[in-house]
Amino acid sequence: MSKYKIIDNLPRRDWESFLDKSGSGNLQQSFDYGEAAKMADPHTNVLRLSAMDGRRPAGLIQARYNRRFGFGDRVYVGGAYGYGPSVSMEDEKNISMELLRSLNLSAIKNRVSEASIYRLGADRLLEDLGYDLDEIANVYRVPLKETTERLWKNISHNKRKNIKKAQEQGAEVVHGRSYDDLVSFYNMLKITAKRVGFSPPHFSYFDSFIKVFEASDKVTIFFVIFDHQPVAGVFVVVHGDIAYALAAGSLEEIWHIRPNDLLHWKAMEWAAKKGLSWYHLGFVSEPPPAEDSPAGGLWRWKRGWNGQFEKAHIYRKVYMPKFKKFFINPYKKISDIAQKAARAQISQ
Repeated sequence: MSKYKIIDNLPRRDWESFLDKSGSGNLQQSFDYGEAAKMADPHTNVLRLSAMDGRRPAGLIQARYNRRFGFGDRVYVGGAYGYGPSVSMEDEKNISMELLRSLNLSAIKNRVSEASIYRLGADRLLEDLGYDLDEIANVYRVPLKETTERLWKNISHNKRKNIKKAQEQGAEVVHGRSYDDLVSFYNMLKITAKRVGFSPPHFSYFDSFIKVFEASDKVTIFFVIFDHQPVAGVFVVVHGDIAYALAAGSLEEIWHIRPNDLLHWKAMEWAAKKGLSWYHLGFVSEPPPAEDSPAGGLWRWKRGWNGQFEKAHIYRKVYMPKFKKFFINPYKKISDIAQKAARAQISQ
């Protein structure tokens, strides 16, 4: 019989207190991230399970899934911005096993067809539970040195030159989080999405972060201002010791002043002064993009910050194969067609 009792809906204070003990950020396992996810999409359900050793949590796992017509498509644990479960190192294997088994039972009970779990490194335990390694992706993070002077020296010479150029031409960086700030940022993000060819998250995704994280002073939108108007912006959320750049947009006609380098430099400088350890720049494919590939330009831009890789291992398990085949797969095809139509409308 297990010494751990699995409970759901641990209070926010206890949940965040446990994560704080790890000493590192884990945005997608944070209580507030789950609240923001539910607020952004009414179809999103959040499942929070805690392994209790007496009265204290020894581990926890937060999962989210979309539920329609009484079924869920896929339960996600973690992502580009965090891994799960988060457990005490004293009995890591047994705590993880209890949490993952409880997750499996809860997902099946809620008629969720499959699961994706993001882990830092290979995980034999997940493989023993029937999960398959589906994908490996690099997470790219910039270490924020002890002083801004050291951070400045760590980035490439070309970055420093571009930042100075932008400042010499009169560009400056401001930040805020008002509704008008969000509208301005989102308009630039839509322009960028049209230019690059991707579907941006819905406006409510960012609005929910502001509503949930604003009270704790953990969300900020940075803007480059040039000729009295915003020309580039990045949406930053903080959890633990990490500043996460969740999305960025810019106006192509103003690229000659190098606004994006100035934008992210000032966000990194701000994060370093707050005592944070990392600036998170999202996924980079494995292997990294080739120089002449469509993603090669973005990869060249990212690596100029001289950051570091983490390898995210993405594990997948199908709980209900027949349901996935006859319900989820047809629904996904319809959804993909709708998304393709939406992207075509954006590009017009």
